[in-house]
Amino acid sequence: MDVQTRVFADGRWTTRTLNIHQILALNREGRAAMPEISNGPNPPALGLLTRTLVRSPAVKSIIPARVRHRHKNDVVFVYDDGILIKEIVGGERIEEHPFSDIFLDDVVLKRDFDSSILAAKVFGLPREPKVARFPGKFWNKDATPSIAQSPPDIKPETLHENEIPPQILVLSLASHRIVFLFAYYNVPGDVRFLSSTWPLPLHLSPSEELGIHLAVDPKSRSMAVGAFENQVVIYSLKSMEDMRNEVPSNGRLEAANFMPIKEEKHVRVDGLILNMEYLHPSKGDEYHVILLLLISKRDKRRFVRIEWDSRSGLTEFKRYPGQALALSGRLPLLLIPLTYGTAFAVVCERQIVVYSDILTGNARGQTCELEIYGRPEEFTGSSKSPTWTQWARPMRPREGRHPVTDNIYLCREDGVIRYIDFREDTNPMISTNYEAGVLQANLGHAFAALDLGNESNDLLVAAGELGDGGMWYFNPRQPLDHIGTIRNWAPLRATVSARIPQSTEQSSRDETNATVSNERLFACSGRGPRNGTITNIRFGTEASKLGSTIDLSELAHEAALNMWTLPDRSDFGIYLMMTHPTGTEMILLPSSDNQEPQALSEIEDLDLNVRTIVAGCTGEGFIIQVTSAAINAIAQERGILPFTLKIDGAITTACLLTIPGMFTVLLTVVLQREEFYLHQRIFASQDGQIASEKRGEPLLLRSEVSTMSVQWVGDSVVVFVGTLGTLQCYMALYGSGIAPYFEYDFADKNSFCESLAMITNEEAAGVKERHLILCGHRDGTVDILHFNGPSVDKDILVLGAHIQIGYTPVKVITDTTRRSRAIVACEDILCTIECPGDSSLNLPISLNRLWLTDPGLPSFQQSSVSCFTQADSIIPRGYSKYAAGSLFYLSGSTLLLADISPSPELQMVPRQLPVNGAPFKVIYSGRLKRLVVIYLRPSTDLSKQTAERRDKPQQKTPRYALAFVDPDAETFASMSVLDEVDGFTERHGERFHDVIEWFPSDTDRGMQYHVFVVTTAIAQTTTQQATGRLLLFKPILDGADKLTVKLKKRIDLDGPVWSVAPYGDSSLVYACGDDIVLQTLDMSSMKFKQATKVRLGSPGRYISVQGTDVHVSTGSAGYQNFKIDDDRLVPQFADVSDRCGVHHLAIPETSVVLVADLECRIAGLWLPPHPRLDRTAPLLFEASLLQPITRLCKVKRPIWSTTSSSMDEDGIIGTTEDGSIYQLTLLDEPVWRFLAFIQNMAKRDPRICPYPHPREHERHIEPSMAKKRYMHIDGDILIRLIERGGASLLRHLLSKEPDSEHASLQQDLLLQEPDVDNRLSDFASAGAREERFWELAKDVKDWTPARDLEGVMEWLHTMLMPVL
Repeated sequence: MDVQTRVFADGRWTTRTLNIHQILALNREGRAAMPEISNGPNPPALGLLTRTLVRSPAVKSIIPARVRHRHKNDVVFVYDDGILIKEIVGGERIEEHPFSDIFLDDVVLKRDFDSSILAAKVFGLPREPKVARFPGKFWNKDATPSIAQSPPDIKPETLHENEIPPQILVLSLASHRIVFLFAYYNVPGDVRFLSSTWPLPLHLSPSEELGIHLAVDPKSRSMAVGAFENQVVIYSLKSMEDMRNEVPSNGRLEAANFMPIKEEKHVRVDGLILNMEYLHPSKGDEYHVILLLLISKRDKRRFVRIEWDSRSGLTEFKRYPGQALALSGRLPLLLIPLTYGTAFAVVCERQIVVYSDILTGNARGQTCELEIYGRPEEFTGSSKSPTWTQWARPMRPREGRHPVTDNIYLCREDGVIRYIDFREDTNPMISTNYEAGVLQANLGHAFAALDLGNESNDLLVAAGELGDGGMWYFNPRQPLDHIGTIRNWAPLRATVSARIPQSTEQSSRDETNATVSNERLFACSGRGPRNGTITNIRFGTEASKLGSTIDLSELAHEAALNMWTLPDRSDFGIYLMMTHPTGTEMILLPSSDNQEPQALSEIEDLDLNVRTIVAGCTGEGFIIQVTSAAINAIAQERGILPFTLKIDGAITTACLLTIPGMFTVLLTVVLQREEFYLHQRIFASQDGQIASEKRGEPLLLRSEVSTMSVQWVGDSVVVFVGTLGTLQCYMALYGSGIAPYFEYDFADKNSFCESLAMITNEEAAGVKERHLILCGHRDGTVDILHFNGPSVDKDILVLGAHIQIGYTPVKVITDTTRRSRAIVACEDILCTIECPGDSSLNLPISLNRLWLTDPGLPSFQQSSVSCFTQADSIIPRGYSKYAAGSLFYLSGSTLLLADISPSPELQMVPRQLPVNGAPFKVIYSGRLKRLVVIYLRPSTDLSKQTAERRDKPQQKTPRYALAFVDPDAETFASMSVLDEVDGFTERHGERFHDVIEWFPSDTDRGMQYHVFVVTTAIAQTTTQQATGRLLLFKPILDGADKLTVKLKKRIDLDGPVWSVAPYGDSSLVYACGDDIVLQTLDMSSMKFKQATKVRLGSPGRYISVQGTDVHVSTGSAGYQNFKIDDDRLVPQFADVSDRCGVHHLAIPETSVVLVADLECRIAGLWLPPHPRLDRTAPLLFEASLLQPITRLCKVKRPIWSTTSSSMDEDGIIGTTEDGSIYQLTLLDEPVWRFLAFIQNMAKRDPRICPYPHPREHERHIEPSMAKKRYMHIDGDILIRLIERGGASLLRHLLSKEPDSEHASLQQDLLLQEPDVDNRLSDFASAGAREERFWELAKDVKDWTPARDLEGVMEWLHTMLMPVL
C-alpha cells in the first residue's frame, strides 16, 4: 500500500510517496529525525561495520571427548565465543623419543554463537582408551583426507553412519540458553554440527543469572546449571540409547530433532556458589544421584548435597543441611569428585582435604599438606603465592586396575604439576603425591590429560594464561618432554602501527606507491619473563618451517633464476635443481637430518653446464630437463636407457604437465630462422623404457613468447601462451598437433606476462567447475581471467579482476596439493589467491598474505624471496620429510622448507620478539627506526632475601626498563635499563604509564631536539597523596647502532600523570590527577612556563592532539574535547554519556571520533563545525562487542583491499585485552541501510544465526534509526552469509514467503497508533521484500546487469576484505 506523506529531508519538508514499511520505519525513528534548529546543523546519518579479523586465542577449557565419532580421539578447545575440535594424530613411534611426533590437528571450528560461552561439559557414554589396540603407533597424518587420523581398521563409510556419537557437548551461553551439540560426517571429509537449545530462566539480579556453573552426573543422568549465588536449575537427561532411538532409521542426522532434557527443577540455595559437582555413587547404588555444592556465606564455607533416585525423577529429591568445611579459613579452589565411595577432595592453596562417608551426614575429612615452593619462582608480576587452577583425570584401562584407586593431575598457575593417587583403602587416602614436573607456561583452567592408549603415559595439554601453552609427554618419574606449542598472544596491550622503511630502491619511490609490506602492527603481549613479547600482528595463511635452514652459499655459486624439486627414489630425498644464467646446479637434500646437503657436479645424461628452461618428473619417475639446445630424460633405476633429443634451433620457453595414470606432455617454443614454433611431445613408459613421441606438426607463432603453461581441463590439454600484450590459448589435439583456440588482449598493450597458473574451485555438490587463469605481469600486477572452456555463447577468457601486488615482476604457481589455491610472490610479499567455491562470473577473489614461521624461533623474520617452488604432487607417499606441497623458499643463498597450512580459514600468524619481562607500552620512532618499549623486568633484591625456605618464594623486585628494538631483529636487545641512567632514581611505588616521542623546536634558531617523555604515577601512602612525574630522556647513539638514554629533565607534579601528547613546536598536553594540563617549554631558558589547567572530573586515560583540537578519554566522565586558543584549553564538546573511556580515535575527514569504553561498546561521536548550545557531541552509532576494545589505530589498507564504499580510505583496527582484533568501517547512510536490510534478513535464517538472542526477530526487516545500536552492522553475520551459501542463500532469503498469519495481519493494519508496527517484522510478501531490497541496492550503486545477486555478493565480499 503506497501513500503520499510529508517528510523532512535535506533540511526541508517535502512530499513523497512511501509504502507502509517505510512509514513504519520512520515512526520507529520518531523525533530523532526532527531538526534541532536551535542547536546547530543535524548530525550525519552514519553507521559502523565491524568484523572480527582475529579471534581471541585464550582457551577457557580443554575437554577430551568423542563428540564426532566413537573411533575419533578428539579434544574440544572451548573459547570465549566458540569451540574447536582437534584430533590427536601422529606418525610412527620413535623408540628414543616416544610419541614425539604427536600433534593436535584442527578438525572443525564453530564460532556462530554470537554470545560468550560461560561453561562447557560433555555427557554420554564413559570414555574408554580406544587406541590401546594399536600400541606404539598412531595413524598417519598423510592418509587419505577423508579418513585422515583414523585407526587403520576404520572404513570410510563408517565415518558418516547414521548415529549420534558417544558423547554430547553442552554449553551455557551468556545469552541465557543451553546448547547441546555434536559433530558428524555429512559426507567423508565434511564435518558438520547438529545442535539444539534450551532457554535458561531469566533473573533480575546479575548475580543470579544462570550459566556460570555447569555440572554433569558421571552416569549422564542429570546436569545442573548454577549462578554466582542462590540459583540452581537441575535437569533430568535422556539416556544415549533413547536419543539414538529418536533418530529416524532411514533419515539423516541433520534432520533429527534431538533434545536431551526430560525435565527440570529450580532449587534455591542460600549463599555464594563456589563450585558444584556430581559425586560418583557407591558400588551397588547405581540409581543414586548426588549433587554437591560448595556454598559460602558470611565467610563460612559449607557443602550442601541434593539427592534423588533417578528412577523417580526430580519430583522426590532431598536437600540435606550443609556441613562446614574443615579448611582452617582457607578458600576452596577446586572440587574433585573421586570415583569411589561418594568421596570427594577439596583443594586449597596449601592443602588437600579428602572427604568420605558423606551419606552418613557426618562426613570425615583427611588433610594432606601441599608443598608450595619447590624452587625459587620466576617473577610473574604478583607477590602472592601461585594458586591451583585446574585438575585432570587421566584415562586408564579398567583391566588390572585397583578398584578403589583414582589418579589425578593438579596444575598450578606457575606451571607446577603434581600427580596424586587417591586410594580408599589407605590412611591417609592419598597414597602418592609428587611433583610431575613444571610446564613452561602460566596456566589457567585450560588443562587436560589426553588419552594415548597407555597405562601410565599421558599427553598433558595446557593453554597458557599469560603466554603460549603447549603439549608435554609425561612418563612417570621422567622429565616432562615438550613436544608442541599452543600459541597465545594475549593479553594484548599497547598497539602501534609502524611504517617500516624498505630497501633504498623501494624507499626511493613515491610514498603513494608504497606497498603494504612497509606498514606493520606491533603490540605488547604476555606477561612475565618467559611470556612477555613484542608481537608483530600478522593476518593470513601460515607456512611453518620444517627442519633447519640450509645454507647454499658453498653449494650454489650464482643467484638462481628458477628451481624445481625432483624425487630421489633411492633414499627418499629430494633433488633440488637450480638454474642460473650460465648453468644449472643440482643439490641433493637427503632424507636424514644427520646427513648434509650435497652438490652434484655432474649427473650422467643431464647437462648442468647450461641454463635449464624447465625440469620435471613423470609419473613413472623419469626426470626431464629442457635446455636451449636439447631435451634430456633419464631414469633413476638401472637398466633404463636415457633419452636425448638435440634441437634444430634454440628453445626459448617450455612447460610440461604430468597427467597421473596417463602421460606427460611437453610443450616447447623453438626459435628457428627468426621465427617461433610451438612443438608438442609426449613422454610415457613403454616396456619399462622411456618412450617419447612427437605429436602433430609445429605451429608457427606470431610473436615472441614470454611465458607458457599447459593445463588439463576436463578431458583436454589446453596451452596458454603469454606474449607482449596478449594471452593466447591453444588446444593440444590428440594425434594432430596444436590448434589456435582463443586470444585475449590485456588492457595494457605493453603488459608483459611473466608467469601463468590455473586454479579450479573445489568439487562440491551442485557447483559447476570453475577455472581461473592467473597472469603475473612484469609491472607487479596480476590479471585473473575466467576460463569458460569450449563455448559458443561466451568469451573463452573474461577478465575477473586486476590486482596490484607490488611493483616488480610477479611469479605465480598453482599449489600442487590444492588446486583451488595459487601462491604469488612479488618483492617481499608472499601471498595466496583462492578460487571461490561458486561458479559465477563475478569473482570475490580471496587474496591473503602467506607468512613463513619457525616453530623453534617465534621471532623469525621473513625475508625477500629470490625464488620459490613446491614439492610436486607426484612425490611418493613415503616422503614424509619432503611431502607433496612442501614450499621451498630461497632468499639469497638461504633455503627454507615450509609446510603451508591446509586450513582455508585465515588466522593470526604472530611474530613474537621475547622480552625478559612484562612489556606494557610500545611506540615506533621513525627517526631512530626502532621500536621503543617500556617493560617491567625482574630484578632480585638481595637485601630482601632470607635463608632458603621451602614455603616462601625468592623475593624479586620489578624494575622498569627501556629498550630500542629493531623491528626486523630476531633477538630482543635491551639497550638501556632506567635504573642505570645517570640522574634517575625510581621512587617507591612508582609506576610508568605512558611514553611519547617529542621534538621540541626552536624556530628562531632553526634547532630541533629529540626526547622521549615518560609519565609516572607514585602510589598514595599513609603520609602523602598520590603524585607523579614527567621524565624527559634524550636518546644517545653510543657506537654502532647502540642506543642509550640520558635523563634531561624531571618534573615533579602533585598528581599521577596518566597520559601525554605533544602540541605545536614546544608544548605538552598531559593528564595529571583529574586535570588536563597544557604546558609550554621556553626554548631560550629550557624551562617550562606556567601551566594551564582544566578540570576533567576523572583521570584522562588517553590524550591525542590534532591541530588545535585536544581529544581526551577519561576514566568515568566520558569523552571530552578542547580547543587550544592562545595557550588556553577551551572546552568544546563532551560525551552525552559518562562512559568509562579507554581509548579513542579521531577521524578529521568525517568529524567523527570513535570512543571505546570498558562496557564493551564502540561509540561514534560527531564534532559539529561549531559548539552546540549544550556543548554535547551527538551520538551517531553505538556497537556492543564481546570484549572491550583497548586500542584503536589506523592502518594502511593493502593496495588490493581498497573499497569505494568506505568512509575512510585507511583501515581502522581495534584490539582487545584478550587478543581479539576487530576491523571497523564507517558507512554512509545508503550503504548502511542496504547492509542493515541484508543483516536483518540473515538474522532470521538458522543457517546463518542458529542461536539468536531473545526478541531478536521482533524488529522489522526495514532498517530503522530509532536506536543508535541499530546503526551497527555485524560483519561476522555477513561473512557467514557469504560462506554458507552466497548468492543462492541470499536469493532464498529474498524469495521466502512470510508466514500466513503475518501476511494477513500486514494487510489489515492501518496507521492507527504509533506503536502498531511492533506487531510486524516482515513484509506482506516476498515480492515486496525483494522490491525494497533492490530499491536500497540502487541507492548504493548501479548494478550491471540489473538485479545481479552475484554482483551484490562480490561487492559485499569487497566491503569485508581484511585490512591486514
